[in-house]
Amino acid sequence: MISQFNTSSRLQELTGRVKRCCCRYCGSPLELKRITFSHFEDSRIEIFCTKCGRIEYGAEPEVYLSAKYFVEHFDFNWYTYLDDNAQTKQMTIAKICDILTWQNQQLGFQDQDGFKVPVNMKEELQGQSMTISDEELNQFTAEE
Repeated sequence: MISQFNTSSRLQELTGRVKRCCCRYCGSPLELKRITFSHFEDSRIEIFCTKCGRIEYGAEPEVYLSAKYFVEHFDFNWYTYLDDNAQTKQMTIAKICDILTWQNQQLGFQDQDGFKVPVNMKEELQGQSMTISDEELNQFTAEE
C-alpha cells in the first residue's frame, strides 16, 4: 500500500505543489519530506511545513493571503468554542483557505494544478477604500 504513495505521478504532483503553494496555517514555504509511519520503516513522501511542523497539502499563495486578510480584518473566528489565540487564528485561516479553494474549483478557476485563469492580485490594494462625494456620485450615475 505504501508504494501507491510514492508513485512518480504523485511525486510530480507534490513537487508542483511545493513550488507554487504555501502552508495554509502560517503562509510559509513548503518542502517534500520522507515521513516514517511505523517501526517497519515504511515511509512515504509528503508535503511538510517546517515552521508549523505539519504534514500539509498547502494552498495557493493568493488564496492564503485572501483568507488571512479576511480573518484579520473582519475578526472572523470559525472555532468560536475554542480559546481565541494564535493557534485558533491559524486554524481559521486554514479553514477559510479550504472554503476559498473549494469555491475556486467549483467555479472552474482552479484545479489540482493551480489556477486555470491568470490571477492579478494586488496585495497592496487589499483593504483599500475610496471616498466619493455626493457630487461625484451624481456625476457618475448621470453618465450612465
